[in-house]
Amino acid sequence: MRKIILLIIILFSMTGCYDYQELNNMSVVDAIGIDYKNEMYIVSFEVIKSIKNGDSATISTEIVKATDEVLAKAINKAIMSAGKKVSLKHVKLLLVGMGMAKEDINPIIDYVIRDVNISTNLYTLVCEEPDKILETKLEDNSIGQVIIDTITYNVEAGTLDNIDIIASNIINKKIDIALPYIVLDNTSVIADKMAYFNDSSLIGLIDNKIYNFLLLDSKNIEFNSDKIVLNVDKKKIKYEVNKNEIDIMINGNAKVKEMDKGYNLKDKDVYEEIEKNIDKVIEDECTNFLEETLNNKADLLGLEDKYYKLYKDDKENIKFKVKVDIKINRNGTIYEVLNDK
Repeated sequence: MRKIILLIIILFSMTGCYDYQELNNMSVVDAIGIDYKNEMYIVSFEVIKSIKNGDSATISTEIVKATDEVLAKAINKAIMSAGKKVSLKHVKLLLVGMGMAKEDINPIIDYVIRDVNISTNLYTLVCEEPDKILETKLEDNSIGQVIIDTITYNVEAGTLDNIDIIASNIINKKIDIALPYIVLDNTSVIADKMAYFNDSSLIGLIDNKIYNFLLLDSKNIEFNSDKIVLNVDKKKIKYEVNKNEIDIMINGNAKVKEMDKGYNLKDKDVYEEIEKNIDKVIEDECTNFLEETLNNKADLLGLEDKYYKLYKDDKENIKFKVKVDIKINRNGTIYEVLNDK
């Protein structure tokens, strides 16, 4: 609730000339959904519907929907249907339906980049039916803001690509993209998968754990080995590009979160064995993730791009090897690195 009110206050202060009555005549859109079914684009706006002057402000939302064979026309119809002057400048969330994602997201990217009224700094997510999600009514908030809060917390959204970078990677042809995939369970947002693409079309869904680990600045990723749970809280990833193989080298530190009582971290041999085991677990999980996506023609790490930049040669099906060296910290209230690299 407070975030929506803050949005209005910011809009008020930026214009300097709007009063509450004028803002009541404006439709402020905070989320857009776009899907594609039966050769028709389905556009949905989540609109901040009303602001009531007085001792307190009350805010409600409504959904405005429109369809057309042309995306720009569908968006224009939605704008006209809002019945008031529509502001798209504060849109922070773009929900892409599965039908749209499977077909081609290029029309969306192209429209957002060309329309000066929409910021390219959007949270772009994939879901089953954007219009159904945006129709969810909340008493103290908008569902769009709840989704943004969830994504920010779960997948380090501050490092997610904006529309400009997504477009650049699609044009590059050597780096494929992935976008967070969300599901709405009642009013709870579940964001544990990534929708990954080849070029600009959806290939499938994959668990977001290794994606966050390899591509985002995510901390405290959990890995399990022999009744031990470790959080990798610091990491560095380097790529050694050779003629026949790319080595993906992961170094980092981990904290012991849970462990069997039979382990004694004061024993050097014990924690070195744990490090060895966890290295193997991370190597296997990263390798499985990359094999699955690469076999489906989705190069999320941009291995082809890294190879081309060094050797100026287009090479498909590049071999890779994951090499991991994780050092654990002492289990206790004071964490200190036991081994320096």
